[in-house]
Amino acid sequence: MAAPQVYFLRSLFFYNVTEINMIEQKVIDTLRRYDELAGLILEQKVDEFADKMDEKPPEEDDVTYEQYLHRVAMQETEEQSILMEAEPQESLGGMSMNDYFAKLSFEELTEILEFCAVELDRGVPASVVNALVKIDDAAMVEGYARTMVRESAWRDEEMDDEDKLFEMEFQKVKASLRILAGRHDASLIDDVLDRFMSYERTHSFVADSIAEYIESFPDEAPAKLIERLEEHKDDGMEGPCEDLVVMLTNIGKEKKSEEIYNALRLAFRSMTNKIYAVICLADYGDDRAVPMLKNYINRHQTDISRELFYEMMSAIQNLGGDIEDISDPFGDFTKKG
Repeated sequence: MAAPQVYFLRSLFFYNVTEINMIEQKVIDTLRRYDELAGLILEQKVDEFADKMDEKPPEEDDVTYEQYLHRVAMQETEEQSILMEAEPQESLGGMSMNDYFAKLSFEELTEILEFCAVELDRGVPASVVNALVKIDDAAMVEGYARTMVRESAWRDEEMDDEDKLFEMEFQKVKASLRILAGRHDASLIDDVLDRFMSYERTHSFVADSIAEYIESFPDEAPAKLIERLEEHKDDGMEGPCEDLVVMLTNIGKEKKSEEIYNALRLAFRSMTNKIYAVICLADYGDDRAVPMLKNYINRHQTDISRELFYEMMSAIQNLGGDIEDISDPFGDFTKKG
């Protein structure tokens, strides 16, 4: 774990309230209030977007569309949280969270990070992460973050305390990966991908954290992602591979390459759940995928699922392709033409 630290926050739970330094208590109160407000915003956003389920496009799957709306709600909550961290706080002497944490030492910030990870529902505020990103001592900060990523639990069975929640413990990894990304430290790409690939099925909050780190390195990451996808081309590219295809697509949208396009074509041919590959090909935006998708539909008239068919037809249209020459095995897509 980290080097010896001044464990000033943790001590708050072991000493009488009269022994607590008031500034330290104010930090705790500010963090808890921030967490509470962010939770209320998220709840409001989720309710707001839940009301939009009635506006679901007819070709969208209920579960997929609900997941999309929840993701948008999370993104908007994140944006509101960042604004809150820039606002002056009376409890911090009129300073914003950004300004206050920027003045703290490495030892104080890492203790706050670990406190937030396990005590706050919303995890570690960006203001804490950004303060650590800006510290000059690269060896100290990056060494701490790398150690946290490597030594923290990545699955329930790795937890050393049954009373702790894995989802909360993993916030340490998420925050540490954000620190490394912010400092442009790509040294853990292989380690992170190897551990991620060890999952049979992935948690969405783990996948999102990994993606945020991996996608921060558009020059270094694609080759490593492609290598791992190719290793699974004969076993259906399930589980973590599905997330890797999405990561590769997100990088490729900003920085296209022949290698990325060929990897997405390979994913389409190899994936058991081809919907991931279809969505990614459409999102990537290379119209060379149109003939491949058309040919697949026409060759699989008797065994293509309705869900995959609709997704492929939508992808073809989004890529600028003509669907008039495609046979519709379900007889109900003409209304979308």
